[in-house]
Amino acid sequence: MEERKLDAKLTAFLIVLMVIFGVLLFRLFDLQLLHGRTFQARAEANSSRLLSLPGRRGDILDRYGRVLATSRPVFVVSLNTYGLANQEEVIKRLASLLGNPELTPQSIGELVRLNPRRYEPVEIARLPWGEPESMEVITRLEESREELPGVAISTEPVRYYPYGPLAGHVLGYVGRITKEELQAFADRQYGINDLVGKAGLERLYESYPVGEEDYGLRGQKGMQRIEVDVRNRPVGDPELIIPPAPGTNLVTTLDLRLQQALERSLDETIAAAKRKNAKAGGAAAVVLDVRSGAILAMASRPALNPNDFVDGLSRQEAAYYDDRRLMPYTNRAVQGTYAPGSTFKMITGMAALEAGAITPEFSVTCTGRYWQPPSIKCWDVHGRVDLYRAFAVSCNTFFQHAGYLAGPDAMVAVAREFGLGEKTGARDVTGESAGLLPSPAWKKEVGAAEAKRNAARRREALEERYRLLLAQAKSEEERQRLLRQKGEEEKRLEATYEIEYRFLTQWQPFDTFNMAIGQGANSFTMLQMANYIATLANGGQRWQPYLAQRLVTPEGKVVAEFGPKLVHRVGLKPQTLAAVRRGMRQVTLPGGTAASLFADFPQEIGVAGKTGTAQTGLARDDPREDFHGLFVGFAPFERPEIALAILVEYGESGAGSAAKVAREVFRTYFGLETP
Repeated sequence: MEERKLDAKLTAFLIVLMVIFGVLLFRLFDLQLLHGRTFQARAEANSSRLLSLPGRRGDILDRYGRVLATSRPVFVVSLNTYGLANQEEVIKRLASLLGNPELTPQSIGELVRLNPRRYEPVEIARLPWGEPESMEVITRLEESREELPGVAISTEPVRYYPYGPLAGHVLGYVGRITKEELQAFADRQYGINDLVGKAGLERLYESYPVGEEDYGLRGQKGMQRIEVDVRNRPVGDPELIIPPAPGTNLVTTLDLRLQQALERSLDETIAAAKRKNAKAGGAAAVVLDVRSGAILAMASRPALNPNDFVDGLSRQEAAYYDDRRLMPYTNRAVQGTYAPGSTFKMITGMAALEAGAITPEFSVTCTGRYWQPPSIKCWDVHGRVDLYRAFAVSCNTFFQHAGYLAGPDAMVAVAREFGLGEKTGARDVTGESAGLLPSPAWKKEVGAAEAKRNAARRREALEERYRLLLAQAKSEEERQRLLRQKGEEEKRLEATYEIEYRFLTQWQPFDTFNMAIGQGANSFTMLQMANYIATLANGGQRWQPYLAQRLVTPEGKVVAEFGPKLVHRVGLKPQTLAAVRRGMRQVTLPGGTAASLFADFPQEIGVAGKTGTAQTGLARDDPREDFHGLFVGFAPFERPEIALAILVEYGESGAGSAAKVAREVFRTYFGLETP
């Protein structure tokens, strides 16, 4: 009996054992033969990672091939949290080893949290190649490799501007791509760690399609495979699958030496102005080739350093760029608008000459104040002056009378011929302001709106006052008296409105006098001013300013070329332009307001210019500080090549500030030695 029971148990055990082995064999068959390739692929995916390699960004060069923006290698520390179990401990350890006070565990955790693609590593830090501090950090990270699963160190090319803030507003800058940009550029295969052009030429030429190819500054990505162990730590050397391709180089119209001279002199002049007036610090300048409209140099102060943005702004840098008083983001050369002051007098002179109101020999006697009411003072007593002498000494009295004889419509018409009060349409420039060229029609439109706003405010105040009074009335008799009183005040308000409307909408004599000497509502950019002077210098051809010359591949193939574009021919008599140019020449000759600055220039160069001192309209406490200094000019006088417009905020006078900068620009351009 017992033997039969034992046999039954053994039989049952064998059956169970056979079933178990059968299941195992079937599962092994399923894994190895039926789904072997699938699981093999999954296993390989778990043991390796595909990482993108950024392509080197194309260089930005000056007109002679000198580098303005390039790339240099950096160490990139990244963290892949995909499948990482002890994420918090790794982040804390990484933060302590990096030793950067701004890369705390909280800030690193925030970078990880904001990563929209969890399977991609997120960039934590960039460390400059070759610097001792960087090597110390890399050494610490490598020594602690066992404690840093998911952390990878690679080398990548990153944007670098060898001259720092030089031409910063023109070049623009690159920065980490945002979530919004990542969605907007979904078709361009950007990654979460990519740098993209944010401003200036960097943004405008980030991408440049030619047919099916993209010849922008942005390089083409490559791909590499890296093996990782079970703790997500890199094992062995990475395998290159697709090599990255560099971007296209952009050759600009800028002249590096001219740009350096312009900015160096601007900084020196601003420093001198700041010693006299703490408000000083801003400036704008543009240098053009009068034969094509090519922008040879452009500067704005306060400066913008593109290197600051590559790794993200530090707290100190962010405070600087966010300062609303400084406004470093603003390119004052194309976005800032300023009263032109006496640099507008060429427009007034041309308007009077074209209208036949004066001749170059026409003269007036300056006693220090214009005789027409309301009289505006001249800055000196000049005696008898003709057109040329009036330019040389910048006589307000002469040009107020010339403006009076020509009339506002004539001045507006001539100013429009030279593009003042409208955008130049400059290629490769963003955010350009149109400025303001006032006219009788403009004043009527603006004045009417202002008069209506003022009347509405007064009417509203009246209604509110009588609403309270009527609510407090104790009898019907008092109520009726208040209503009669209100009606009388409404009539007075209507009369006030009509008087104010006429005053604000009708062009007054003082509007003409102010316009004639570049004050009042006149407001232009330095790019407009430089283009106006270039047009005057070359005989009336208004070119479209531009910055980009061509796009060239690293192999030297030109894939796109950009050239001059004539946008307008001035409809003034050649003798009118010649007379005004001759007047500008007198400014830099003995007796002129800028004579001492250009006295040592060779005769064959012959600078022609015009100084300007413009009221800012901002000072309230001390009117003596309320002036910007301007200078516009061109050279050589006989065969003009370059023109410029320079403004130094709170520079007091054109001769004392902006003209000094112009002198250094001309010296550099013509290869003259600086004393």
